[in-house]
Amino acid sequence: MSEDKWFVLRAQKAQAFGRPEADGFLVRKGSTAMREGSPQVKRDREERDRLVRQGVLIPDSDPDLFRFSRDNLFGSSSVAGGVVKDGNCSGPQSWCRPTDGKTLKDAMR
Repeated sequence: MSEDKWFVLRAQKAQAFGRPEADGFLVRKGSTAMREGSPQVKRDREERDRLVRQGVLIPDSDPDLFRFSRDNLFGSSSVAGGVVKDGNCSGPQSWCRPTDGKTLKDAMR
């Protein structure tokens, strides 16, 4: 798939690349996620912890980050973003296309 189909989410030190799929939102192998994000409310923490147990999220060389060991399909861009940020996330408004800066929401119109 061409690079203009990928979206990026940057949160503190984390940087993740993802794209919409027919059955969810795919985050690309090598993307990073915060171990401890700043918001206190973390509705996607259980999903994040499950991915750590399954070896999808592994420790990164930066102690503040996890790294995706393989591509992972999430149920939505918001859950994917919540795991990357380690905090609540509006995926359609947070994932942006690096080529033109359009949000996922704007790009899907």
